[in-house]
Amino acid sequence: MTHNKSMTGIAIVVQARMGSSRLPGKMLLPIAGKPMVDLVLARLSHCLKPEGLADHLVLATSQQPADDLLAAHVKDHWPSVRVIRGAEEDVLSRFVMAADETGADVIVRATGDCPLVNADVLPRMIESHIHSGAAVTNYRPGYEYVDKGLEVVSVSSLKQLSADKRVTKRDREHVTTMFYQHPEDYPVNYIDSEPWLRRGDLRITVDAPEDLAFFQALSEAMQTSPDQMALKQVVNFLDQHPDIVDINTGAGRKSTMHERVRVGFRCDGGATIGMGHVVGCLRMAQLLSQNLAWGIEFVCREESSVKRLVQKCGYSVEILPEDISPEADIERLLAKAKESDWSALVMNLCKRDLERYQIYFERLKSDGLRLVFMDNPLPPGWRSGDLLINALPHPDYPGYCPEEHAHCLDGLEYFLPGEYLSSLISSPSVSSLPASSKPAPIKNILIAMGGADEPDVSSLVLRGLAQAGFSGRVDIVLGAACPNVEQVKETLTATGLDGEVSVNVSDLPERMCRADLGVTAVGLTTYEMAALGLPALIVANSEFNAEVAREYCHRYPIASLIGPWNQVTEQDIAHRFREVQTGQVTWMVEQQDIPKVGSRHKDILKAFESIVFSK
Repeated sequence: MTHNKSMTGIAIVVQARMGSSRLPGKMLLPIAGKPMVDLVLARLSHCLKPEGLADHLVLATSQQPADDLLAAHVKDHWPSVRVIRGAEEDVLSRFVMAADETGADVIVRATGDCPLVNADVLPRMIESHIHSGAAVTNYRPGYEYVDKGLEVVSVSSLKQLSADKRVTKRDREHVTTMFYQHPEDYPVNYIDSEPWLRRGDLRITVDAPEDLAFFQALSEAMQTSPDQMALKQVVNFLDQHPDIVDINTGAGRKSTMHERVRVGFRCDGGATIGMGHVVGCLRMAQLLSQNLAWGIEFVCREESSVKRLVQKCGYSVEILPEDISPEADIERLLAKAKESDWSALVMNLCKRDLERYQIYFERLKSDGLRLVFMDNPLPPGWRSGDLLINALPHPDYPGYCPEEHAHCLDGLEYFLPGEYLSSLISSPSVSSLPASSKPAPIKNILIAMGGADEPDVSSLVLRGLAQAGFSGRVDIVLGAACPNVEQVKETLTATGLDGEVSVNVSDLPERMCRADLGVTAVGLTTYEMAALGLPALIVANSEFNAEVAREYCHRYPIASLIGPWNQVTEQDIAHRFREVQTGQVTWMVEQQDIPKVGSRHKDILKAFESIVFSK
């Protein structure tokens, strides 16, 4: 159904009730001396005409006796707010009642547990909705938004939904979930938020005692009540006061249920295993959210650098104990999948964990959850995957045969470069550059050993280059999880090499373009160097990854393996560098042989759609 653009009757309907398993009576609990419902109504009242676009402000609560106090409070203190009371669990019927009593054609649905509800976005959201003629308008899925709790719906579509025989009890409780599940019947209009609103690390709803404590602390620190706070000012303030953020960071998160599909990602990272598993999943998440408008949630073991990275990208992340057992991990994933209505779970774990989790894979699929494996196609568990995405070169696992799996994407063409790197790869100035045209002698070396480099291979490489008499410049890039930053800086100074040490940079692809040679471990950075035609020396961070590197160098001779770090000496590095300098190590010379990294991302999207929507 489409909406008549000439209709202008708009009602803001706040759904709220006193019942809460974790925080009973929350709507009347005081924050900065004011009941929470007053804070919400005060912010939304600015959206009423003549100041705003809305004609009516409505509180929709239940007929339960527990909500008598809430209804009475609003009637006494907010005479301009209409109070609608209906079935406790059939929230959809309450919204239809609100539409009938106000005569509205468009309803803004607001949740009552958001004291910092973002009223400023409503004019743009309402105007976009009316122009689109859609059933519902919301933020584009995929990210975790700091100002969730608002959506705009057409009353005609609400009434159509109320009569839809497919609607379940759960749908009636969550009101608009059917819209997103069936966009073919209920057109969905998505708008893009301001980038600063995409924050997975801030929780500004009230559903638990910790949330109440958070708002009390925030109000005291900012010396005002939430109804007087500008949301952007709050976000900036919290960035400077992480101690306040920490108050309710463990209170959990609610899924907004405004996507057709929601996907979970289970991955880990840190100083020991690096950050490649997490970064790979983040890129896959961005591919799904930006191209398919799917919702994304992460589950990771406790590691501060992982949590910061995921939240910085705007995704929700649930943190598990560092020492959680495989069985407890799987049980939490099953529960989370039900809570958030996941359609699929992507697992990108290290080889050790894949071995420990093998016996639980079929259990994950017992309730219809689709299972996707990224990297490390470890037998026999790989057969449990509904989809295998094995972009990275790997040793031949006995029993692994990509041709035997109906949905297996194997090869570097399925590797996902970062967004900025993708633009560089497609640039004629880069893609036309054959590897053999790299200038000699080598003047600029990029050392990037991955996100962790726990054994401090970077320092080993620096000493080896110094021994070889390298007189050019070194650019050392360390990851967010690296514990040896100061040690590497000291080594650089001690060797007398010209260069600098940088940490957690955002311009690594640009640095690759400026370099004549890369030195790296095996991981995402290695394959990105190949995509840009940058020859690389590899010092693997484990014997297993040395086997991976041998396979990689055999398949793509734009890199040369020196060996695993614990078997490599400074003399080995110096010797191999001299071989490169003198031309004894040769690279591929044909541009068409350089791997087309990430060239088949559309096939990845098709494969995900195939497994999710297959019966």
